[in-house]
Parts: sequence; structure tokens; C-alpha cells
Amino acid sequence: MKTLAIFPGSLNPFHVGHLNILEKAEAIFGKGNVIICVGVNPDKINSDNKEEYIEDLEAKCSILSQKIKRTVEFYTGFLHDFITRKEILGYNVVIIRGLRNGDDLDYEVNQLRFVNDFKPDIKEIFIVCD
Repeated sequence: MKTLAIFPGSLNPFHVGHLNILEKAEAIFGKGNVIICVGVNPDKINSDNKEEYIEDLEAKCSILSQKIKRTVEFYTGFLHDFITRKEILGYNVVIIRGLRNGDDLDYEVNQLRFVNDFKPDIKEIFIVCD
């Protein structure tokens, strides 16, 4: 089973701190085994412009992908559903989370507990940003 490390978030804008975490994750998992996952909360999208919003997001992901030469995907709904879809395709999925400080760690651990309620077998690593 191939390991796939995903780096999820809104990543808007994608900045040097995100790139630092991405590069560290690639050093661990290999460049071709890490993807950036841009999350979209459908509840925050006005139903009148949902298609336009998604087209805009796809364009931004394409631009980001070309700029940093990495795979960028977007997903709607819950992260654990996205992970499950990747697992069905045969991947062993690991979530990458970047940390700046202890406050980030507290926040991320709470988020992990929430995801554990839906997907107890979730795997996550924390990487500290330079």
C-alpha cells in the first residue's frame, strides 16, 4: 500500500510558512507522495454562486500547482471523507499539520480529537515551521 501524505487547509494565501512545511513533509514522504488539499466548506458558499466559487477555486489551485510544481486538490465536506476516498483507492493516508507555536499545537490536537470521533484510525504528524 502506497503512503499518501496530505497537507490540508484553506491555505489562502499559500505562503512561505506553508512551503516550509510542505518541503519538510516531502523530505519525509518523498515529493511525489505529498499533496496539498484545499478545503472548501460548502456551508460558507452562497448557493447562488457555488459553481462560480468552485471554478474560481479550481483556477487558483491550478495556478498554485503550476507556481510551486506540486499536486493540489480541493475537497468539499469533511476531511475524514476525503481521506476515506483516498483509502478506497489503496492509499495509506497521513495528515500533515504545520505548527508555529504551542497555541497551534493545542488547536491541532483539539481538531484531531474531533476527526478521531469520525475516523479513529486517522494518522497525523505535526511538523514545526522554521
